[in-house]
Amino acid sequence: MPLSHVEAGDEYTIASLDLGLHALTLLLARDRTTVGELAAMLGTGRSRAHRVLRTLEARGFVAPSASGRGFVAGPAVLRLSAPGGTAVRTRFELRPTIERVRTLTGEDVHTCVLVGDQVLVVDGRRSHRTPSIGLRVGMMVPAHAMAGGKLLLSHLDDGQVLGLMPPSLARHGPNTITDRSSLICELAATRARGFAVASQESERGVDSVAVLLGGGTWRDRIALVVSCPTDRGGPGRLTTLGEQVLAALQEGQR
Repeated sequence: MPLSHVEAGDEYTIASLDLGLHALTLLLARDRTTVGELAAMLGTGRSRAHRVLRTLEARGFVAPSASGRGFVAGPAVLRLSAPGGTAVRTRFELRPTIERVRTLTGEDVHTCVLVGDQVLVVDGRRSHRTPSIGLRVGMMVPAHAMAGGKLLLSHLDDGQVLGLMPPSLARHGPNTITDRSSLICELAATRARGFAVASQESERGVDSVAVLLGGGTWRDRIALVVSCPTDRGGPGRLTTLGEQVLAALQEGQR
């Protein structure tokens, strides 16, 4: 059955929009797609598939291939695919803040951004203390297991989080949250106190606290994370660190 078909009683479905969105989904799964290939995948005619492609092209979501054969992902999609907090300029601008927080806390400090249901460690500064957790810049870890991830998830709607996360969450440390209902409760607590904490959730022996460093939307929010060995952490120290860093950031904004 063609994907443009609208079921009886499904009065809220706009067939042409549904077709365009499905076409975009298919295009994102391929490097290059021809009109004929798209028509076959959509179960529609070539002329309609061509109109869909031209509409997406007008909005920058697809572009004609330089080879002259088919269409590729356009500039609008390529820009949307990268989190806003990863730009070199942004990293440069945030480094004084990272250094200030490292001096304040004496611990490892890094920034991270949300990429789907994962967090990407973008930049950081290592503690002078021994032992040190290390920076792990470039590492991607499931968001539910990281203080930074939970902080960024707490700025999403609960419905978004439920749609993003599988019912059973993978365990990475002794205290990892492993079900969505418990995660939703933890995100509510994070919103209430203004910072996220994680004690041996990403791995054994590592405690962290995270606060929001910048960004106004889900694409460009950046978390600032302070991490330390568990023997220098624990609930009391993490709370103190969270309050200290929040106060320092608020003072810096005045």
